[in-house]
Amino acid sequence: MQNVLHKNQRLLFYSGWFLLNIIQAATTELLDDEAYYWVYSRFLDWGYFDHPPMVAALIKAGYALFHNELGVRLLFVALNTATICIIQELTAKKDERLFYAIAGSVAIAQIGGILAAPDIPLLFFTALFFLLFRHFIQRMNFINTLLLGICMALMLYSKYHGVLIIFFAFISSIRLLTKWQVYAAGLVCLLLVAPHLYWQYTHNFPSVQYHLFERNASHYKFSYTLEYIIGQIAMAGPLVGWLLLWAAYRHKPITVTEKAMQYTFLGIYFVFLVSTLKGRVEANWTVAAFIPMMVLSHQYLVNRLRMRSWLFKSLPITLVLVLIGRVYVTRWVPDLPGAKRTEFHNNQVWADSMRAKTQGLPLVLINSYQWASKYMFYGGQTAFSLNTPYYRRNNFNVWPIEDSLIGKPVYLVVPQDHDFYKDVFGNQQWNFPNGGRVDHFYSFSRVLFTDITSHILQNRTLQLKTKVTCPEDYAALFRQPPYAQTPIWLALYRNNDIVAFINTGASVNSLTGNNLQLTINISYDFKPGEYSARLCIGSCVEGFPSINSTEFAFTVY
Repeated sequence: MQNVLHKNQRLLFYSGWFLLNIIQAATTELLDDEAYYWVYSRFLDWGYFDHPPMVAALIKAGYALFHNELGVRLLFVALNTATICIIQELTAKKDERLFYAIAGSVAIAQIGGILAAPDIPLLFFTALFFLLFRHFIQRMNFINTLLLGICMALMLYSKYHGVLIIFFAFISSIRLLTKWQVYAAGLVCLLLVAPHLYWQYTHNFPSVQYHLFERNASHYKFSYTLEYIIGQIAMAGPLVGWLLLWAAYRHKPITVTEKAMQYTFLGIYFVFLVSTLKGRVEANWTVAAFIPMMVLSHQYLVNRLRMRSWLFKSLPITLVLVLIGRVYVTRWVPDLPGAKRTEFHNNQVWADSMRAKTQGLPLVLINSYQWASKYMFYGGQTAFSLNTPYYRRNNFNVWPIEDSLIGKPVYLVVPQDHDFYKDVFGNQQWNFPNGGRVDHFYSFSRVLFTDITSHILQNRTLQLKTKVTCPEDYAALFRQPPYAQTPIWLALYRNNDIVAFINTGASVNSLTGNNLQLTINISYDFKPGEYSARLCIGSCVEGFPSINSTEFAFTVY
């Protein structure tokens, strides 16, 4: 019996890994972002506000087979299992028992392996990239060049972080930059990514604006760096993450591929460490470094018995913690009493209660793409997030959902920390969330002001020029009551907090061409100093205009 198990240990490991994640995927409700990405798949396109389109395509294919959480996650579970298999193939010195211990110690690779998120295809194509990179180094023929170019494109279609893997891999060996095949692979990649780049161009590069500019904090906090360092150790493994990171760092690369992996491993962690100077870095942004970390740590630990023993001794504890986590996130386990709301519990219960309240009306939420997406999935009804200056833009500013709601009755939900909803809905007390019927909804969040130039005169007059982009059918609405006099606002910020809304004196009936000029008086109530601002357009909910531009800065004298 033992001999049979030993002979089939690889089959048993991967079958068990896949089966456990399939069960987990089918029994766990969607996280907020998973529901948001599912809405992506309802509007297939070459790009999205936050991410490239790979996540949407994978969800679309899986959901076509199963109309539930399993369908949303099916292909991601398959890619996660395939990723671990490719990582094992990348290890030069084969020690299956050690490799399985490393894989089992990276808890996020197990629980996180079910999530329908861009990280999963990024990890798969990163692992595949290094495998193809190894073949490419060994033989730079037409097939290997073509496959490498295709894989690089698929990485970029998964998540923009793929550019870091490509960059660090190729600069790891300068001689590679003298090979024409490298540039041929780059050309293949560029040609395949061209449709996405064109989408970005036609939508005024929203992903670039958001990821590189809109996510910056107003000032540096040491806590950003500290959280990053602690988070990366925990992400690498709850008990032995420090060991795996150290082992990967200490390993001396033997091959060109190992050198490329070490450059990528160190480069990714360094880039995002520096990024903490600009703001908070999410722990999962470095997940692509897990590929080289697992390979290099394996290579280092193969002949180090003492360190290996730490890994093997901690493994049962890690697996027990993972099992507890797996059980807790299933739909059958309720939230702990008094605990903060979790994303994977009671979503269906909430959606059912909201359906009873809305009585078939579309649901409009203020500043919540998460709840809007969850309601579309679990409630099966149209939902829309009206994104205001208190929040940020997202793909609800792009999709035509808003168009279908203008002029129609909706059930509107407003944030609980704003008092004016009582003026709209009366003194009725609703269970979570607060809300009520609005007979004539309108907002114009799909209008976009770009290429904003501004300067302020000594008399505190702000002169502003901007390009205007809006859907064709909006132009006719802007000439009709009750929309024509909807004001255009300037939301004024200081240290990322809104300090005022200033009426620009213009309304949507001014949006008759591709350009707009505004002259805005800045009151002497505002102290001299640096300000940032966004242009906004009013909605049917007083105090909550839509965001219609990225931030721009000016100085008040």
